[in-house]
Amino acid sequence: MNNDRYDNIEIAPNFRFFTFVSQGIHGRLIKVVTFTDFLRVENTFNLSLGTLLPNGKIDYDTITNNGDRNKILTTVALIIGIFIQQHRGISVYVTGSDKRRTLLYQRAITYGYEELIELFNIYGDFSSESEESKFEPFDSSKNYSGFLIQEK
Repeated sequence: MNNDRYDNIEIAPNFRFFTFVSQGIHGRLIKVVTFTDFLRVENTFNLSLGTLLPNGKIDYDTITNNGDRNKILTTVALIIGIFIQQHRGISVYVTGSDKRRTLLYQRAITYGYEELIELFNIYGDFSSESEESKFEPFDSSKNYSGFLIQEK
């Protein structure tokens, strides 16, 4: 993607744990992207985005408002690409920790759709949390509970 992003990404040897530094109005915050098995869909990993706290724990819930949201989201898209290249044949499932964050991810996909669709197949999950996931090609006019991203 051609948008501004963070380039100093640290990657764990298994390519399932990534960190980068968010630099903004609240200073330097270490952002963490993890990939864990997503049990609802075979060969799929769940992406989680959080902030590393001073005590070493990862906070997945607090909104940091560091003033660099778009730069962070563009960096996460880059990380998804790196992860998929290292784990061929898998999918990545993305959803927010709440409806507001899921909507933020949907807006980010919509905003960068023309570039993203060149790299990935993107599907929206229109199931509820209690149902088995149901996917359709991403449609920016619909609200989804999550997103499935696959290598082209």
